[in-house]
Amino acid sequence: MIRNVWSVLCRDIITDQETNSVTYVRCIEEGSALEVPVRIGPIFLGTLWEKNSDEKESVQFRVILEMPDQSLRPILQTKPMVLERPRHRLHFRINSLDITSFGLHYVLVEFNQEQNWRHAVRIPVFIRKIQKKESVSV
Repeated sequence: MIRNVWSVLCRDIITDQETNSVTYVRCIEEGSALEVPVRIGPIFLGTLWEKNSDEKESVQFRVILEMPDQSLRPILQTKPMVLERPRHRLHFRINSLDITSFGLHYVLVEFNQEQNWRHAVRIPVFIRKIQKKESVSV
């Protein structure tokens, strides 16, 4: 079985080729817009996973956007992949988050190893409304 160690939403991911160290650039926890609908993206979802066995494990991932009204919108789903090492860093490119309302949204990450989907991550993203400034006459 696998487990998620951490996950982060960000604007860009930089991997150093010599050291394999990673920098997550401009992490995302909130955004703002004058009006909705609005598209946010592309963005990246950086994740780290651990296995609790030495065996190869097949796993599939999916990412879902939970809206403030609790409705769910699928974002992406991977094909099954085999995890061989004890720890795996996986990065997902999200082309766009289609935001149709202001308020607290969640990016959900789920995985499937045995024909059933398991919840792993729930990342909050607050989308606030920008108030237009009224012009003042003198």
